[in-house]
Amino acid sequence: MSTMSENGMNYLELEYEHLYNVRDQTLLFLKMCPKTTGLAEEMLTWLDAKVRMLGEKLMEKTE
Repeated sequence: MSTMSENGMNYLELEYEHLYNVRDQTLLFLKMCPKTTGLAEEMLTWLDAKVRMLGEKLMEKTE
């Protein structure tokens, strides 16, 4: 049976993977459609920051 901290870690990992995948899809979209309104670039900036933040949290929990 997993503890609460392990469950928190699993959810954190899932959230990280989800945001990382959305970030990758946004990068692909921008490569395929470089002329956009700028909203995708804004989203990418936000996603980069959140993926980095969650990655740091995951690293802290594994140490």
